[in-house]
Amino acid sequence: MMAEGCEFDLNYITERIIAVSFNQTCPEKTYLHNLRNITQMLQSKHSDNYMVINLSEPREELRRINVRVLDVGWPEQHAPSLHLLCSMCKSIENWLSTHSEHVLLLHCTGTKDRIGVVISSYINLPSISSSEEKALDCYTMKRFYSDKMASLMTPSQKRQTFSL
Repeated sequence: MMAEGCEFDLNYITERIIAVSFNQTCPEKTYLHNLRNITQMLQSKHSDNYMVINLSEPREELRRINVRVLDVGWPEQHAPSLHLLCSMCKSIENWLSTHSEHVLLLHCTGTKDRIGVVISSYINLPSISSSEEKALDCYTMKRFYSDKMASLMTPSQKRQTFSL
């Protein structure tokens, strides 16, 4: 949900996948303050069992909150390469499958379309429906996608998402 006056949106997509997006116009000081608050929340709820995938340009501040940051460097309103998309999905699957307490934070600034593309790609991994728990996660992610992301995506992003 968008925090009033905080200029960020944080959603638990599933119990183990969290999305946070920051408004592009968010001042640096506000961004850093909010990032510290989010880090405190993650530490209190998940200890050191979280990894950050930064879908925006690399930021040193993210490395300071957690050493497990995957900087993607994906420019806003551009499609990722297939290699990058597959690499992110494999990283997500590897992190979440290594321990039941592992949590993933998808971080981006600007629009949420990058989060939507990653989630919809991850939904369509063949292994996602290999168990009842993963099937429930799949359903939850699809609901998140249709409720929060579909209206924000361009027609070409929607076509790519639905063709996966």
